[in-house]
Amino acid sequence: MGSCVRAPIGRFRWLVAAAAAGLLAAAPAPAADIEILEAVAAGAAAPDFTLLDTGGKSVKLSDFSGKVILLTFWSCYSDTCFTTVKVFEELLARLGPLGLVAPTICEEIPPALAADNYAGLLQRYSAGQKILLDPEREVRGRYRVRQLPTSILIGPDLVVREVVRGVPALRDPALHARIEALVRASAAAGPAPP
Repeated sequence: MGSCVRAPIGRFRWLVAAAAAGLLAAAPAPAADIEILEAVAAGAAAPDFTLLDTGGKSVKLSDFSGKVILLTFWSCYSDTCFTTVKVFEELLARLGPLGLVAPTICEEIPPALAADNYAGLLQRYSAGQKILLDPEREVRGRYRVRQLPTSILIGPDLVVREVVRGVPALRDPALHARIEALVRASAAAGPAPP
C-alpha cells in the first residue's frame, strides 16, 4: 500500500492561488469592440426577429406592429407550459378580438410533441397563440432572457412596456389589468396613420 503525503493547508492554498493567477494572466483580454447587452427593459425598442412557426411560415415581430403583443419565451419540457397556456386562453378569449396577440417562442420541444409537424404540440399547448420555433436560442439571446417563462409586453409601437418572469407574475391579475388597459387604449386610438 502506498502512503498519501499531504501538503500543509497553507502551502496548498498558495499553490491554488498561484495556479489561478497563472491561468488568469494567460487568458486573452476581451476585445474592446464586444458589445455587452443588457436584458430588454421597459422603454426599449423590442428587437425585431424572424422565426418559423409550427407550419413552416416565416414570422417577424414587426408583422404584429399596431397590435399589443404578449411575447413569451418558454420550454415545453417543463410544467410551466400547462399553466402558461391557461393564461393565454383567458387573455386571448377576452382581448384577442380587440388586438392582443400572443406569439410564443418555444426553444425546447420533446420529440413526441414535434412529430407530425408539431401536431402534438399544437393539440396540447396552443390556445390561439402563434408558436414560433427557436431551437438555436438566437432570439432568446437577443432579448437576453435567462428565465423561462419570461413574457414581454410590447405596445403597438413595438416598444417594450413591461417584462415579467416566471409563472406567478404571468398569472397576476394586476398584470392582466395592465394588459387590458393597454389593449383597450390601443383599440380606442385606432390604427396608426400610414
